[in-house]
Amino acid sequence: MDRRTLLAFVLSFIVLVGFAALTSRLSGPRPVAPLTPSPTATAPADTVDATAGVAASPAAGATAPDVAGSPAASGDPLRFAPAAGAPLHVATDLYELTIDPLGARLTSWRSLRFKRPEGGPVELIPADAPPPGPGQGDAAVFERATLDLSGAPYLADAGPELRIAAGDPPRSVTFTARTEGGIEVRKTYTFQPGRYDFTVDLDVAGSGPARALVGEPVRARFAWTAGIASTERNRKLEDMAFRAFAMVGEEMQFKARRSLGKDAEKARATYEGSIRFAGVQNKYFLIAGFVADGRERPVAGMAHLDGTPERGQQTWWVERPLALRPGAAGARLSFYLGPAQYDLLKSYKVGLEKSVDLGWKIFHPLAALTLGFMNWLYRWLPNYGLIIILLSVLTKVAFYPLTVSSTRSMKRMQEVQPKMKALQEKFKGNQEKLSQEMMKLYKEEKINPMGGCLPMLLQMPVFVALYQVLRGDIALRQAPFVGWINDLGQPDALFHLPFGLPFFGNEFNLLPLLMAGSTYWQVKITPSAPAGGASMAMMNKLMPVMMLVFFYSFPSGLVLYWLVNNLLTIYQTWRIHVTTPVRGGAQA
Repeated sequence: MDRRTLLAFVLSFIVLVGFAALTSRLSGPRPVAPLTPSPTATAPADTVDATAGVAASPAAGATAPDVAGSPAASGDPLRFAPAAGAPLHVATDLYELTIDPLGARLTSWRSLRFKRPEGGPVELIPADAPPPGPGQGDAAVFERATLDLSGAPYLADAGPELRIAAGDPPRSVTFTARTEGGIEVRKTYTFQPGRYDFTVDLDVAGSGPARALVGEPVRARFAWTAGIASTERNRKLEDMAFRAFAMVGEEMQFKARRSLGKDAEKARATYEGSIRFAGVQNKYFLIAGFVADGRERPVAGMAHLDGTPERGQQTWWVERPLALRPGAAGARLSFYLGPAQYDLLKSYKVGLEKSVDLGWKIFHPLAALTLGFMNWLYRWLPNYGLIIILLSVLTKVAFYPLTVSSTRSMKRMQEVQPKMKALQEKFKGNQEKLSQEMMKLYKEEKINPMGGCLPMLLQMPVFVALYQVLRGDIALRQAPFVGWINDLGQPDALFHLPFGLPFFGNEFNLLPLLMAGSTYWQVKITPSAPAGGASMAMMNKLMPVMMLVFFYSFPSGLVLYWLVNNLLTIYQTWRIHVTTPVRGGAQA
């Protein structure tokens, strides 16, 4: 290589380095402190606290700076420009809610149809719910950074009050926040009367130097960090029902709230795939975010269930990809805050009804059928106490042939008990011979040893389905029956004791005592198989006590069903005894 060529290479290198340095100095972004990357980002991403460095808010009613031509457009693309907005109060014919401009998040939701036990509207958002911390709330995920929206100062284009009466068209309100670097975030709520759901659209727009740093927006995160409030009088009974849930594809996932106090990791999980919904629930209400068209047009995303052990509350977030919209990239999530009413949730056609606790999965179809039948009966018989009694009568009539078969079989077993004892004494040391002789005896006396158990096993699915429906159906909440039973969804407290008792508390519940008495009566008149011996006799004596302890704090609607069922069983057993003749020592 000659000297002239070498000199040309050196000069070219100096020019290129000098040009790059000058360009970086004049138009490059200023250094940004590295922060925690997005937990769901697949590429390295720096995250900046959305509220860090925000100056004192201007006076109320101030408007956000215009992005186009604004001097702030060359500032930090992940630092929000200061703005001051006022809370927005929304009232429909079903509920009232409040939206805080800081994060454009719900801070209150009050029902106009459901009351608290002590009076006043049901409030689903806990009063002690703090604002979400950095990285916990809504977010816009870019290619190379995550914009934390949990503390974004939004301004609403309406307010301070929005009222929507029955028959009104849907109404929308848009909250807007802008960063110093020119990124604009719009969060639009759309409400309509007669529905518990509303939609939230998250749109991200902006160009210029900001995009050179963060890249293109790719995902939107919708988060719920407040948990769900307690709404019932009996907290012990309600605590068992708190849980978080998510549906990805066709699989339901549940996380019980009680896991938070033992091992918080058991209450935390992230699911990836075709997102349907995620939410939290108590005994009768739920707060969920769902993809309205997720079944027809599956959307790949993430659902995350978590919780805060300090508050004992569960949280969730859902991430969806951002789709291109005119001048922006956006995503939508529908929210449902309201009663866990099976038919109502089913009407959304996204699978939300699967969040209703119907017990073991194998019994869900039967429990759903029972629930639908009860709601149908309520049209003609507007008293759920009477409906429960009618259900008890109908199930007893339907299974009467099986009950007859079971009772007669057990009675025949009692009648041949002397012969069975004689065989047991005769072949005491020869189990194989004893089994042969016993089978021969059953054949001669025309007795099926399983005849007393098999009919009961066939009835169990119906009993379990009824148990699940009566235990958690919101239709029974605050539904009166007669007298002191004014809430079939709660124990029938006749009065309160001045002291508490182990297992029972300080409420005197009369129905469980009546149910335990009927259980004792039923055991006394029901024939028992002789093979049970002393252990079975002891079990029969303990059964009423066990049922009393087990059912004492249960909803009065469920105890009422069991009490009526016991009384009908007692009558049927007595009737079968009267109409079944005895022949000698054993009936053929």
